[in-house]
Amino acid sequence: MKIGKGRALLLALPLLTAFVILNLAFGSVYTPFGDVLKSLLGLKVPETDKLILIQLRFPRILLGLGVGAALSVTGNSFQAMLKNPLADPYILGVSSGAAFGAILANALAQMYNPNLVFYVWIFAFSFGIIAAAITYLSARRGGKLPATELILSGVMVNLMFSAGVTFLIVYGWRDIQIATFWLLGSLAGVSWNYVLFVDVVAIASTFFFTMIGKYLNAMSAGEEEASYVGVRVEMLKVIIFAVGTFITAVAVSASGIIGFVGLVVPHIARRLFGADHRISMPASAVLGGVFLVACDTIARAAFTPAEMPIGTITALIGAPIFIYVLRRRSRIV
Repeated sequence: MKIGKGRALLLALPLLTAFVILNLAFGSVYTPFGDVLKSLLGLKVPETDKLILIQLRFPRILLGLGVGAALSVTGNSFQAMLKNPLADPYILGVSSGAAFGAILANALAQMYNPNLVFYVWIFAFSFGIIAAAITYLSARRGGKLPATELILSGVMVNLMFSAGVTFLIVYGWRDIQIATFWLLGSLAGVSWNYVLFVDVVAIASTFFFTMIGKYLNAMSAGEEEASYVGVRVEMLKVIIFAVGTFITAVAVSASGIIGFVGLVVPHIARRLFGADHRISMPASAVLGGVFLVACDTIARAAFTPAEMPIGTITALIGAPIFIYVLRRRSRIV
């Protein structure tokens, strides 16, 4: 079933609004919907509720929308570039590199300089870029970027930095709780400035990938077919690789590794809205943001007083959805 463009646009705003209000209301402490609406309208509410809603939950909502959108559009573009339905934003090694950088910063902060804890996101972003650069240099052959070599290089880089993470935890630093944040993901504790930065990057990336949607459509048909219609395939792959790496590094440095969002959501978007990337890209952004916000609500509200890592929830929900989508696709084929 495909949804028309006009109807989809009409559904997007109330859907986002409903999930925002839902996420604001539920958590370790329940806030009545009336107080949520009053707070959004600027009316008087108890100071405790205002603090919880505006300073704690609202940034998480915005971050969830931004990270979910960023991961989804990047996954969609990588699946088109690599012609691989299993491609996701982490396939090129960015996730493990960023996790290694974040855990390294925390380890150094505890062992040598506590001030380094304020630069965790810089370490995460930098090592994410370094990991992607290693993948790119390992895969490049004679001025070309073969898809198979790119995937295999990404797998090897992921394994290498994952081993580095294990080494840091076992021999250098044993704070498993903070390590879990980066390995399974969380939307907590990010400053307002960085939340807004992530959202700006997510909006810009959605716009960018939508604008090159016709070239991604050609890539989805195959590199030879794309070159026949005038697409400069190798240049396009480098651009997608570079932009996707930057977006993923930004997302991971803010939230840690959150799996299945960039893998599952693009399939759902294409199934609902069609294969045209000029439509499926913005659809992926909206669905990815909604999916991640919903998972964050479950992670915070369903296991109180504890909070479940959000990557656990996305895997529990995303894996069955992905299996269903694959089975439906195989029947159609």
